[in-house]
Amino acid sequence: MRAVIFAAGLGTRLYPYTKDKPKALVEVKGLAMLGHTLQKMKAAGIKEVVVNVHAFADKVESFIKEFSLANSEMQIQVSDERVLLLETGGGLKKMQSMLEDDAFIVHNVDVLSTIDLNALEEADLRFSVVNPLHLATLAVQKIESDRYLLFNESGLLCGWENVKTGGQRVTRPSGKNVKRYGFTGIHLIHPEIFPLMTEHGVFSIMDAYLRLSRDYEIRMFDVSGEEWFDIGSPEQLRLAEEKAAWI
Repeated sequence: MRAVIFAAGLGTRLYPYTKDKPKALVEVKGLAMLGHTLQKMKAAGIKEVVVNVHAFADKVESFIKEFSLANSEMQIQVSDERVLLLETGGGLKKMQSMLEDDAFIVHNVDVLSTIDLNALEEADLRFSVVNPLHLATLAVQKIESDRYLLFNESGLLCGWENVKTGGQRVTRPSGKNVKRYGFTGIHLIHPEIFPLMTEHGVFSIMDAYLRLSRDYEIRMFDVSGEEWFDIGSPEQLRLAEEKAAWI
């Protein structure tokens, strides 16, 4: 299994921690978030990783070099977005040549959790064996949020909703029992998605997911019982320092 770490974000909401470093190198309990994510992947047996870089790219590459020296069994490639930050969808398209051989995990660098990556892989395997139109499995959970992904009774992505603004996008019939879940920033994607991604330039993978969910399977994997932190602000960073006992 391969993996992608989205580590190119500016981290503007984490200022002043990102005054002289990228979000990926902000430390939680003495270790950079990128280090936590790479260690999680190592523990899951993932040996091939692609990391995208943009802000303070040289510092991220130096960190990767040091990590690689200490963990020689892992092969870490860099996808360079110094010139233009491509967001999640555009970033994946740029990595296509590194990822088109097999399914791969995608993990946001600012997410710390107890979510089991091997369990996600096993769930995805069950889905893909049943249906060749299966493209991705999204780790989701029941959380309080303004924005939700919508899933039907079968666990298929069928839309998106912003409960604060009332905005909604429905992509397939959902029936009566629509399930609302928050996205954790962890998902598993099959390379068959690449020729179907007609979007270009800077775009979110979620835009592609919602469009493709009309005709293909994008499924949910419920991880509501797991600990999860999205380190998007100083407050969330302090909360993770206090509550993430497993680190």
